[in-house]
Amino acid sequence: MKLRSLVFVAAGIAIGYTVSQRMREDDPEVVRGPQRETDRSPALRLVAGQAQRVADRASVRSIEAIRRARGAIRNRLDDDGSLDDAAWN
Repeated sequence: MKLRSLVFVAAGIAIGYTVSQRMREDDPEVVRGPQRETDRSPALRLVAGQAQRVADRASVRSIEAIRRARGAIRNRLDDDGSLDDAAWN
């Protein structure tokens, strides 16, 4: 009984290994991730850098807007006297 269970476990491991090898062959980007090309044109690098800066500024402004909105909500609740300090900490 124990030997048969060991054979089943070994067969399961072997099947899993072969399936993972086949899946890696089908799509190599899944395991290694996208490979960056180093021969990009300078104009493309400039545009990509500027796009990243714009995205960074947008995320900072978004966080600031969320903080302002939370502050406004906090002030409105405080005006009513229903602000519970423990709920905001």
